[in-house]
Amino acid sequence: MNKKINGLIGIGIVLGMAMSLASTAIAYDADNPWTGTVLWSIPSDTSFTVTFAGTETQVNFTASSATENLIEPSGQDASGNTPIITIENTGNTNLNFSCNLTSAKPSWATIKVSNQSDHTTATEFDTTLVLINESVPAGSSTPMYLWTNITNAPAGDTTRTLQIESEVAS
Repeated sequence: MNKKINGLIGIGIVLGMAMSLASTAIAYDADNPWTGTVLWSIPSDTSFTVTFAGTETQVNFTASSATENLIEPSGQDASGNTPIITIENTGNTNLNFSCNLTSAKPSWATIKVSNQSDHTTATEFDTTLVLINESVPAGSSTPMYLWTNITNAPAGDTTRTLQIESEVAS
């Protein structure tokens, strides 16, 4: 009985090896070339640069009174198509650009952003990211226009930090 089991096991092993060799030993020739996959895996580069209009180095809203609408930052001229900021996609993939403030804006102010020079296309924002422009190709840029409205603002300077983020466009 032991010899029969050992013999069956031996035959099973030989058959298994033969089947394995048969399934991987395919002959290729001029009529049946080998084909396979070649994969290049390149990481996404989401880098970008920010350039200000003229000699500006930050976004400065200068009001002439405590209540005023559609104040443009120094250096921006929406009617002349000069944005305060130009964002250039220096990465290797299409990017979406968004912005927000890193802390809440003053209660007496609103701030809006658009990639168009027309304030009616602008989106109000605060600490939640809002889209500036989507699917900006690598090597291309997008303008960033800003406007603010103030109502009964106190005298003096108030600052917040503006943040611009990029993400791979879907």
